[in-house]
This record gives sequence, structure tokens and C-alpha cells, in this order.
Amino acid sequence: MLSVTGLNHFYYVRDFTDMRCKHSRVLSIIRERLHRETWCKVRKYDHYKKCYMWVLVNKAERLVIFFYEDGSRGRDVLTNFLGDAELKALMSDGYNAYVFIGDELKTHRYKDTDHQVCLAHVRAKFVKARMEGGDKRADVFLGNINRLFRFEREYDREMITDGERTRRRQGLPTMEAMINLRANLLQELKSEEEQKSCYMREALNYLHKFWNEAFTYIKDGRYPISNNLAERAVRPFTTKRKNSLHFGSDEGAEIAAVYHSIISTVKLQGRSAWDYLGKFFTGIFNGCRDFLSLTPQNIDLAVCQ
Repeated sequence: MLSVTGLNHFYYVRDFTDMRCKHSRVLSIIRERLHRETWCKVRKYDHYKKCYMWVLVNKAERLVIFFYEDGSRGRDVLTNFLGDAELKALMSDGYNAYVFIGDELKTHRYKDTDHQVCLAHVRAKFVKARMEGGDKRADVFLGNINRLFRFEREYDREMITDGERTRRRQGLPTMEAMINLRANLLQELKSEEEQKSCYMREALNYLHKFWNEAFTYIKDGRYPISNNLAERAVRPFTTKRKNSLHFGSDEGAEIAAVYHSIISTVKLQGRSAWDYLGKFFTGIFNGCRDFLSLTPQNIDLAVCQ
């Protein structure tokens, strides 16, 4: 899972419209693994292959982009997408294709890029340790992490500025939660291995390895604490995948990517997909070929009730 903050380049949707952007914005890229993976089956010659769809959510502009690059889930997809972009921050989970962000991407262009790790993934590992491993010691970690998420919900309700969010994130309540987490983490790492379930060991090692990255979000009020917005955006695609079973070709997957990009963007903006499609095709039938003016963020849409 990956999030990008401060990106000066956006994805080009082939044969539809130029989606490149020039403003500072928050971008989220999600690639889910196992039961959370954005995968699909695609016919390749005489067989079907498990392929991968990438989903990008631009929170600031309320924009969702699905894209498909020959079904690959490799790091080349990411580097091809980033191109010559200048990045403020990148968020990821611990998937090995993304761990290189702190190494191979640290060229002169990315030396100042902050690498984040989704805190929701950290929480999920402790939830698994508690529920499946039956380890009650996960409760103290979950309590403090949930406290941090509660702070974020309060900031959202108050609709504070990014600057004020930065100040509060660096305040005493957040520091107390982090100090408690750190103290318990170091204590548990020193305890006997036999006393911990395999799930608890995995959660502790994950938090220890990505401690700095998990709490990079407190540096800037624009940084997300998690990629939950992107996870919600991908759900309609996974539902459709269960019904349609497979795509007949790579071209079919690319068409689906464009379709879901448009519909998901309209929905994220809180507008009517039917109204958008009606106005889009009306413009096309009337001879409009200025596709940029027909994108969801530019077309005049009725707000959903």
C-alpha cells in the first residue's frame, strides 16, 4: 500500500484525457495482498493468469484512478508511474516491493521524501494477535493506537487547518500515546519468545522495524495516518471481480480501469454517476472533443441528495 503527498505529476489515462496535475496534493496508491489484494484474472493466450490492478486516490482533489500495467505488481509499475515527479511523502505497508522506497528511490530527487507506513496496517497486526493468537498483551498497543486514530477523527470533525493539525499531532496527548507504545514495545521485545504467539511476534517486529515510518505522519498535517480512503475506494472493484470472474484480455482490464476511475471519482465527490454519464455522452454526441472539460472534476454535475 502506498500513499504519495506533494506530487506534481498524475497518471495519464490512455485515449481518454490527460490527468496530469500541477498542484500539491495527497495521492494514495493501494495494492492489497492476499484477501485484500486488488487482483483480477485475465486471459493470456490459452490460459488465465492472476494479475493486479493499482488504485490511486487523491484525497485533496477527490480523485480516484485505477490503472493496469500488463497485470504486474512489481516495483517497476511504481517507478514508471512516478517518472520525474517530485514527492513530499510516500506511504506504504511492509510489502517488499515498497520497502525499497527508503533505499533505491533515495536519489537526489527523493532524498527529502518522507517514507510513511500505514498505521492501520500496524493496528491490524495487533488485532490479529489478540483475536487469533489470544494474546491479551496486544490490548495495550491497540488502546494507544486507537487513541491516535480517535484524535484524527476529532480533528476531522473540527475541520481544522493543516497547520493546526500539525501542531496538535505534535502535542502532549499524541506524545503520551507514542511514549506508552514505545515503552511497551521495548519491554515485549525483551520478554521470552515462548510467551508470545507467532502473531504477536509478527506485530511487535513489524512495529519495531517501521516505528519511524509509522509515526512520520505527525510531521505534517497533510500526511494521512492511514490508507483507509483508498481501501474503501477499491471495494466496488473487488465486488465486481467476484461477479465477472475474469477479463478476456489485457485491453479489457484497461477499459475496466478507466470505467472504475470515472465512477469512483464521481462517487468520491459525492455526486451522481447517472448525471455525469448523461452529461458526458450528451457532450460527446454534440461534438465536444475537449475531454479535459468532460472529466468528473470539471463537468457540471448535480450533487447527490
